[in-house]
Amino acid sequence: MIDHSKPEIVSARYRVPAAIACILLLNAALASYLALTGRPLLTPDHPFQLWSTALGAGDNSLHLTDPYSLSHALFGIGLFFLVDGLKPGWPLAPKLVVAVAGSTVWELVENTPFVIDLFNDASKEGAYQGDSIANALGDTAFVMLGFLFAARVPVVVALAAGLGLEIAVGVLIDDGLLIGTLKLLGLYP
Repeated sequence: MIDHSKPEIVSARYRVPAAIACILLLNAALASYLALTGRPLLTPDHPFQLWSTALGAGDNSLHLTDPYSLSHALFGIGLFFLVDGLKPGWPLAPKLVVAVAGSTVWELVENTPFVIDLFNDASKEGAYQGDSIANALGDTAFVMLGFLFAARVPVVVALAAGLGLEIAVGVLIDDGLLIGTLKLLGLYP
């Protein structure tokens, strides 16, 4: 008997290794683009930190992680619900690749002069100058963590965690997805 069902593009046995390879390629492409556009690997002005809450010009989004990393985890939670809603029958590994691709696109856009200027408030001391390569990769890791968290917990837990992350970023640095959107629209001081 001939099996006329749809063939799998990648067999289940190779799905996770293929996803890992895709994620590594996406991160390599992101790091290469940022390097070609002059973004530093690490902050050139201060010692490297795994976590930095300093928002001065020599620190803002230049260390591996910072309070904005929490917003990226929230973005990962949102990407899980988007991708899972669009492709509910897909296995987790390809969904994660799509989420990382989305995060990579955002990191590329976020580090363009237009968007840097859009987010930048030159009147503030910690004016945003774009991400370091390490920070962009750290942000992508937080997207993956948020995505995988949302994939493993009940919806209500993921939504509550997302709300908690947004509140934490708002309290820590008076920013976040909601406040940032309101600022861009001129509706928040």
